[in-house]
Amino acid sequence: MSPGGHAAAPALAAELERLERALHSPQVRADPVRLGALLDADFHEIASSGRCVDRAAVLDALAQAGGPVVLEADDFAVWVLAEGLAQVRYRSRYHIDGQPQRWVWRSSLWRRHGAGWRMAFHQGTPAA
Repeated sequence: MSPGGHAAAPALAAELERLERALHSPQVRADPVRLGALLDADFHEIASSGRCVDRAAVLDALAQAGGPVVLEADDFAVWVLAEGLAQVRYRSRYHIDGQPQRWVWRSSLWRRHGAGWRMAFHQGTPAA
């Protein structure tokens, strides 16, 4: 079902999936400059835990996180909602000590800034 927009062109879908996956990368998660460049100034998240957090809290939490995170993600779909606004939907799960955790459905809103994109909102909802 369409969330009110239209499916993104293949090049845009690939670009936004690449950016979303970059946020899963241990190298990006550990680098506040690279991470900050991908999150909009007014970024907010509703985490799969149910907590609501802002950009500063996310940057702080990832800076203090332990070792690298292994994150598996698939079923990506990208929708253009308006000019310069797109939604990326997919599912993911963490692997902790080699053990896969529960699947979480994810939705991110990406806003275009000049020639690039930044995530403005993210929500994770545990899969049934």
